Amino acid sequence: MTFKEQVAADIDNVFLNFDEFGEYHDVEGKQVLRIIDNDKLADLKMSQKEKGQILELVEADILLYARTTDLPKSLEPGNLINFDGKVMIIRYSNAAMGITEVAIAQNKMY
Repeated sequence: MTFKEQVAADIDNVFLNFDEFGEYHDVEGKQVLRIIDNDKLADLKMSQKEKGQILELVEADILLYARTTDLPKSLEPGNLINFDGKVMIIRYSNAAMGITEVAIAQNKMY
């Protein structure tokens, strides 16, 4: 098995293991296996505030991980995304080794 094949297997069997971590959510009308990590999001927010940093993650409500191939192609900050029937704003996204991390926020009117 090549390294690339092993990473792909790890994504399915370890990082996005439905039995252990994942849940299905509706994203842009498609059921996608996701892992939501709001504990990490809360830790990041606290760390950024302590350091006096103001970053996009502070404004996010949900931090999730999914296979890059399961997500829409355009995940640029500021774009809208339909997540479980709610229109949300993408605050941050980063793809690495087949997994994409996305921070999204509710579209709030002030």
